[in-house]
Amino acid sequence: CENTNAIVFCDGCDLAVHQECYGVPFIPEGQWLCRKCQLIGRGVPTCIFCPNTDGAFKQTTSSKWAHLLCAMWIPEVSLGNHTFMEPVMEVEKVPKTRWKLNCY
Repeated sequence: CENTNAIVFCDGCDLAVHQECYGVPFIPEGQWLCRKCQLIGRGVPTCIFCPNTDGAFKQTTSSKWAHLLCAMWIPEVSLGNHTFMEPVMEVEKVPKTRWKLNCY
């Protein structure tokens, strides 16, 4: 049985993500931690694009946090490495008018 694009669970916060969607090219033998748990543990990051505090986060090039899906849905934003799906880049290219819109 081939294990492609499996769902992996963070051993720190129980986040469930698809391996390819979150950038986990190899499932580790032991514990796996999402990027948030690796870097800030039980801390609560704030997405620079929306008000939600749960979900799959990745760091930006300026050491802030963004939901991976928020970053992927904003056309001006890019990901530095598509295998590891990080860092979130080119946030400064988001038009000022878009920052004024409400996210629900």
